[in-house]
Amino acid sequence: MGKTKKDETLSSAQPFEFSKEFQNKLDSLNLSETVMDIKENGYAVVDAGESQNFNKELREVCVELSKETEGPARGYAASILLGRHPIFEKAILNPKLLALAEVMCGKGALLSQLIASIRPQGAQEIGLHADQNWFPAPFPVHNQLFTVCWALDDFTKEGGSTKVIPGSHKKRRHPLPDEILEQKGAIPIECSTGSLAMWDGSVWHSNYPRKAEGSRVVIHITFCRLALRPVENYDHLDEDWLKNKPSELSTLLGRDDFLGHKDFKKGGAGGETEKLFKTFTRARS
Repeated sequence: MGKTKKDETLSSAQPFEFSKEFQNKLDSLNLSETVMDIKENGYAVVDAGESQNFNKELREVCVELSKETEGPARGYAASILLGRHPIFEKAILNPKLLALAEVMCGKGALLSQLIASIRPQGAQEIGLHADQNWFPAPFPVHNQLFTVCWALDDFTKEGGSTKVIPGSHKKRRHPLPDEILEQKGAIPIECSTGSLAMWDGSVWHSNYPRKAEGSRVVIHITFCRLALRPVENYDHLDEDWLKNKPSELSTLLGRDDFLGHKDFKKGGAGGETEKLFKTFTRARS
């Protein structure tokens, strides 16, 4: 008996299984080899296809907005970028970027984070990790998070580029403490300004300390699957409403974890490191 339409709506596409129409789209954007690199190695690099002037303006805007960040991250980070300057709309609508987001997070993928980071000379390594820190292991077969770094300066090992362990995404788990220290098989992702360096949410990666003079500017763009959000929104219940109420209510509404930033002045992780690691710990329980 052949499949009915009902059967088809209940079936799930497997990772890297595309319709003929979407495969043609990937071919037209010259992304088929990039997709195979991500599948096999967990990471890939492709030119965004934007002009030198566009990348230059994008860098300048990020540097200017970082000056609006408050606290320790001032001058080093700028978060919640969409809507703060028109150039970010064009950036996240880049055809290659959107196609790859669909490859890795399915149709209807959501923009999870859009943040710029500025790493000066002397900036240190952040530590080996997988971006799917919000999930316990084993990670799902279907990738949940997809990270893209839009390089606004050349990525080099000397300049503090991302380091990655090819193939580590196939382990579908977080690195263990000894693996974090050893970093066996780590290599630098090196590419030119205007490139998109990207990786699977399961791949183990970090960065090299920046030894080069000057600063490296990059935009971190993270996508997630559309299901990764609550059905109901309780933003109308503010801090005044929560005052003197049991702490469990704050937890249930997501107010004491790291996710769901609304204040661009916080600059991402700046000033909330304790909350960040508490979220990692809870997510793995």
